[in-house]
Amino acid sequence: MPRTAYFSKEAIVSKGLELVREQGADALSARSLSKALNCSISPLFTVFDNMEQIKTAVRKAASDMFADYIADVSDYTPAFKEFGLRMVRFASHEYNLFRMLFLDGKPIGQAIPDKAKECLEGIESAYGINEEQADVLFRQMWTFACGLAVIKGGQNSESYNEDEISEMLSCQFSSMMYFLKSGRDIINVQPRLRREGENNTLDI
Repeated sequence: MPRTAYFSKEAIVSKGLELVREQGADALSARSLSKALNCSISPLFTVFDNMEQIKTAVRKAASDMFADYIADVSDYTPAFKEFGLRMVRFASHEYNLFRMLFLDGKPIGQAIPDKAKECLEGIESAYGINEEQADVLFRQMWTFACGLAVIKGGQNSESYNEDEISEMLSCQFSSMMYFLKSGRDIINVQPRLRREGENNTLDI
């Protein structure tokens, strides 16, 4: 039988975080965690009530890790550009944690989105856009940065270098800013079967 062992909450979460970093969130189970700690399953549940609590604690630890990673982005200018670059770098180095935080569909809490919005402070007055337009800008840039992070952190990790990523973020920001300041409404085009003789262009 495995030797009896007792572990603190911090030790269990730390080992769980290590497992996710190395093997992905799907690898985190009572069996894999007890094996990594060299103990039976029982000691895990002297500290936590169930495995879901452990997974939640590991997710919180990963969120705190990312929050620390972006903690000083407000010291940079433009801060939101630095935020986007950090997100892509984090995915490149810690893709399994990035997947757990941003791609598994569970809420990541408010701290990270709040930090991103903090980086956009001053955009309204500096660029002459209103609060609604700033919100559109935030959602578009957040989605675009997440998309780049997925590409860079996944199997296509060599697809873009840092300069190319920086240029794409700038292009997206500039494109959105030009559009917002144009005063035009977004045209939500729904694809349909093209009629005979009709061209394949959009009326924008």
